[in-house]
Amino acid sequence: MACTTVITASNGYKWRPMKESDYNFFMEIWKDFPQGIQSYEMRLKRFSEFMRCNEGYGTEANIQAGEVNTVDKSVSWSFILEKADATPVGYAMSVFEEAGYLFAKFNCIHPDHRGQKHWTAITMLTLALARRLSITHGYSWMLSNNPVNSAAVADQKTKYANAGIDNSMNDKTSVTMHPELKVPAFNHEVVDMFKNLGPISAYETLKSNNNDWKDITFTYSST
Repeated sequence: MACTTVITASNGYKWRPMKESDYNFFMEIWKDFPQGIQSYEMRLKRFSEFMRCNEGYGTEANIQAGEVNTVDKSVSWSFILEKADATPVGYAMSVFEEAGYLFAKFNCIHPDHRGQKHWTAITMLTLALARRLSITHGYSWMLSNNPVNSAAVADQKTKYANAGIDNSMNDKTSVTMHPELKVPAFNHEVVDMFKNLGPISAYETLKSNNNDWKDITFTYSST
Protein backbone atom coordinates (compact mmCIF):
# COMPACT_ATOMS: atom_id res chain seq x y z
CA MET A 1 0.00 0.00 0.00
CA ALA A 2 1.53 3.28 -1.07
CA CYS A 3 -0.16 5.47 1.52
CA THR A 4 0.91 4.19 4.94
CA THR A 5 1.54 7.36 6.98
CA VAL A 6 -0.20 7.61 10.36
CA ILE A 7 0.07 10.78 12.44
CA THR A 8 -1.05 11.13 16.06
CA ALA A 9 -1.35 14.54 17.70
CA SER A 10 -0.68 14.98 21.42
CA ASN A 11 -4.29 16.16 21.88
CA GLY A 12 -5.62 12.81 20.67
CA TYR A 13 -6.41 13.45 17.03
CA LYS A 14 -5.29 10.76 14.59
CA TRP A 15 -4.69 10.98 10.83
CA ARG A 16 -4.60 7.68 8.97
CA PRO A 17 -4.94 6.37 5.40
CA MET A 18 -8.48 5.77 4.21
CA LYS A 19 -9.40 2.09 3.94
CA GLU A 20 -12.25 0.09 2.43
CA SER A 21 -14.22 -0.09 5.68
CA ASP A 22 -14.52 3.74 5.57
CA TYR A 23 -16.96 3.41 2.65
CA ASN A 24 -20.15 4.44 4.48
CA PHE A 25 -18.41 7.34 6.20
CA PHE A 26 -17.03 8.55 2.86
CA MET A 27 -20.43 8.35 1.17
CA GLU A 28 -22.06 10.37 3.94
CA ILE A 29 -19.36 13.03 4.18
CA TRP A 30 -19.39 13.70 0.42
CA LYS A 31 -23.16 13.85 0.05
CA ASP A 32 -23.39 17.63 0.50
CA PHE A 33 -19.88 18.56 -0.64
CA PRO A 34 -20.45 21.92 -2.39
CA GLN A 35 -18.37 21.17 -5.47
CA GLY A 36 -18.92 18.51 -8.10
CA ILE A 37 -21.72 15.99 -8.68
CA GLN A 38 -22.76 14.07 -5.56
CA SER A 39 -25.11 11.40 -6.88
CA TYR A 40 -24.72 7.99 -5.24
CA GLU A 41 -23.12 6.63 -8.42
CA MET A 42 -20.56 9.43 -8.60
CA ARG A 43 -19.64 9.12 -4.92
CA LEU A 44 -19.20 5.37 -5.37
CA LYS A 45 -16.89 5.89 -8.34
CA ARG A 46 -14.97 8.57 -6.43
CA PHE A 47 -14.40 6.27 -3.46
CA SER A 48 -13.13 3.56 -5.78
CA GLU A 49 -10.79 5.96 -7.57
CA PHE A 50 -9.42 7.43 -4.34
CA MET A 51 -8.74 3.95 -2.95
CA ARG A 52 -6.92 3.09 -6.18
CA CYS A 53 -4.75 6.18 -5.69
CA ASN A 54 -3.97 5.24 -2.09
CA GLU A 55 -2.72 1.87 -3.31
CA GLY A 56 -0.95 3.19 -6.41
CA TYR A 57 2.32 4.97 -7.13
CA GLY A 58 4.13 6.89 -4.42
CA THR A 59 5.86 6.40 -1.09
CA GLU A 60 7.15 8.81 1.52
CA ALA A 61 10.61 8.36 0.00
CA ASN A 62 9.35 9.21 -3.51
CA ILE A 63 7.79 12.43 -2.27
CA GLN A 64 10.80 13.43 -0.17
CA ALA A 65 13.03 12.89 -3.21
CA GLY A 66 10.77 14.98 -5.45
CA GLU A 67 9.95 11.98 -7.64
CA VAL A 68 6.48 13.28 -8.55
CA ASN A 69 4.85 14.87 -11.58
CA THR A 70 1.47 15.39 -13.24
CA VAL A 71 1.90 12.62 -15.83
CA ASP A 72 2.88 9.21 -14.50
CA LYS A 73 4.02 9.99 -10.95
CA SER A 74 1.08 11.86 -9.48
CA VAL A 75 0.50 10.98 -5.82
CA SER A 76 -2.96 11.51 -4.28
CA TRP A 77 -3.44 10.26 -0.75
CA SER A 78 -6.78 10.11 1.08
CA PHE A 79 -6.78 10.35 4.87
CA ILE A 80 -9.40 9.97 7.58
CA LEU A 81 -9.27 12.24 10.63
CA GLU A 82 -10.28 10.63 13.92
CA LYS A 83 -10.91 12.46 17.17
CA ALA A 84 -9.51 11.23 20.48
CA ASP A 85 -12.13 8.48 20.99
CA ALA A 86 -11.31 7.02 17.53
CA THR A 87 -14.53 8.33 15.95
CA PRO A 88 -13.93 9.34 12.32
CA VAL A 89 -14.89 12.99 11.81
CA GLY A 90 -13.17 14.21 8.64
CA TYR A 91 -11.69 13.39 5.26
CA ALA A 92 -8.71 15.01 3.54
CA MET A 93 -6.79 14.50 0.32
CA SER A 94 -3.16 15.54 -0.11
CA VAL A 95 -1.78 15.69 -3.65
CA PHE A 96 1.89 15.71 -4.65
CA GLU A 97 2.68 16.56 -8.29
CA GLU A 98 5.48 19.12 -7.95
CA ALA A 99 8.66 18.66 -5.94
CA GLY A 100 8.35 20.31 -2.53
CA TYR A 101 4.66 21.18 -2.87
CA LEU A 102 1.63 19.79 -1.07
CA PHE A 103 -1.82 20.51 -2.53
CA ALA A 104 -4.54 20.15 0.12
CA LYS A 105 -7.22 19.31 -2.43
CA PHE A 106 -10.33 18.14 -0.58
CA ASN A 107 -11.07 18.73 3.10
CA CYS A 108 -14.46 17.71 4.51
CA ILE A 109 -16.03 17.33 7.93
CA HIS A 110 -18.85 14.83 8.45
CA PRO A 111 -22.23 16.58 8.93
CA ASP A 112 -22.62 15.00 12.40
CA HIS A 113 -19.40 16.64 13.58
CA ARG A 114 -19.35 20.13 12.12
CA GLY A 115 -18.89 23.24 14.22
CA GLN A 116 -16.52 21.47 16.64
CA LYS A 117 -13.18 22.80 15.32
CA HIS A 118 -12.33 19.59 13.48
CA TRP A 119 -11.61 21.63 10.34
CA THR A 120 -8.72 23.26 12.18
CA ALA A 121 -7.47 19.80 13.10
CA ILE A 122 -7.35 18.85 9.41
CA THR A 123 -5.26 21.95 8.69
CA MET A 124 -2.82 21.16 11.49
CA LEU A 125 -2.48 17.46 10.61
CA THR A 126 -1.83 18.48 7.00
CA LEU A 127 1.03 20.62 8.31
CA ALA A 128 2.29 17.60 10.26
CA LEU A 129 2.26 15.58 7.03
CA ALA A 130 4.19 18.35 5.28
CA ARG A 131 6.84 18.22 8.01
CA ARG A 132 7.14 14.46 7.61
CA LEU A 133 7.62 14.68 3.84
CA SER A 134 10.05 17.64 3.83
CA ILE A 135 7.54 19.83 1.97
CA THR A 136 8.54 23.46 1.38
CA HIS A 137 5.24 24.98 0.18
CA GLY A 138 1.57 24.25 0.61
CA TYR A 139 -1.54 25.42 -1.17
CA SER A 140 -5.28 24.89 -1.41
CA TRP A 141 -8.28 26.30 -3.25
CA MET A 142 -11.40 27.42 -1.42
CA LEU A 143 -14.82 28.40 -2.71
CA SER A 144 -15.34 32.14 -2.29
CA ASN A 145 -18.92 31.43 -1.21
CA ASN A 146 -19.29 28.07 0.51
CA PRO A 147 -22.99 27.13 0.90
CA VAL A 148 -22.20 24.56 3.60
CA ASN A 149 -20.49 27.08 5.92
CA SER A 150 -20.25 30.58 4.51
CA ALA A 151 -18.88 32.14 7.73
CA ALA A 152 -15.93 29.74 7.79
CA VAL A 153 -14.55 31.05 4.51
CA ALA A 154 -14.04 34.63 5.71
CA ASP A 155 -12.68 33.40 9.05
CA GLN A 156 -10.13 31.08 7.43
CA LYS A 157 -9.09 33.65 4.85
CA THR A 158 -8.30 36.19 7.57
CA LYS A 159 -6.32 33.70 9.67
CA TYR A 160 -4.35 32.55 6.65
CA ALA A 161 -3.53 36.10 5.59
CA ASN A 162 -2.43 37.03 9.12
CA ALA A 163 -0.01 34.09 9.06
CA GLY A 164 1.59 35.27 5.82
CA ILE A 165 -0.23 32.91 3.45
CA ASP A 166 -1.10 34.63 0.17
CA ASN A 167 -4.77 34.32 -0.80
CA SER A 168 -4.97 37.12 -3.35
CA MET A 169 -5.19 34.85 -6.41
CA ASN A 170 -8.73 34.33 -7.72
CA ASP A 171 -10.08 31.97 -10.35
CA LYS A 172 -13.23 30.12 -11.39
CA THR A 173 -14.03 26.44 -11.60
CA SER A 174 -14.45 24.97 -15.06
CA VAL A 175 -17.05 22.51 -16.27
CA THR A 176 -15.44 19.66 -18.23
CA MET A 177 -17.66 17.14 -19.94
CA HIS A 178 -16.91 13.44 -19.65
CA PRO A 179 -15.92 12.32 -23.19
CA GLU A 180 -18.04 9.15 -23.08
CA LEU A 181 -20.87 9.87 -20.66
CA LYS A 182 -21.47 13.40 -22.00
CA VAL A 183 -22.10 14.71 -18.48
CA PRO A 184 -19.88 16.96 -16.32
CA ALA A 185 -16.88 15.00 -15.06
CA PHE A 186 -16.86 16.85 -11.72
CA ASN A 187 -17.97 20.49 -11.51
CA HIS A 188 -21.46 21.11 -12.84
CA GLU A 189 -21.36 24.90 -12.51
CA VAL A 190 -18.87 27.76 -12.63
CA VAL A 191 -18.13 29.25 -9.20
CA ASP A 192 -15.54 31.68 -7.82
CA MET A 193 -12.54 30.38 -5.89
CA PHE A 194 -9.39 31.75 -4.26
CA LYS A 195 -6.01 30.16 -3.68
CA ASN A 196 -4.08 29.89 -0.42
CA LEU A 197 -0.33 29.61 -1.13
CA GLY A 198 2.60 29.93 1.21
CA PRO A 199 5.87 28.46 2.44
CA ILE A 200 5.60 25.91 5.21
CA SER A 201 7.01 28.54 7.58
CA ALA A 202 3.76 30.50 7.11
CA TYR A 203 1.70 27.44 8.02
CA GLU A 204 3.91 27.02 11.08
CA THR A 205 2.95 30.61 11.98
CA LEU A 206 -0.72 29.67 11.48
CA LYS A 207 -0.22 26.90 14.04
CA SER A 208 1.63 29.20 16.44
CA ASN A 209 -1.20 31.73 16.20
CA ASN A 210 -3.76 29.15 17.35
CA ASN A 211 -3.92 28.86 21.14
CA ASP A 212 -5.45 25.37 20.96
CA TRP A 213 -2.71 24.02 18.70
CA LYS A 214 0.48 26.01 19.26
CA ASP A 215 1.90 23.53 21.79
CA ILE A 216 0.60 20.34 20.17
CA THR A 217 3.21 17.84 19.01
CA PHE A 218 3.00 15.00 16.49
CA THR A 219 4.26 11.44 16.37
CA TYR A 220 4.52 9.28 13.24
CA SER A 221 3.97 5.63 12.50
CA SER A 222 2.87 3.43 9.60
CA THR A 223 -0.01 1.09 8.86
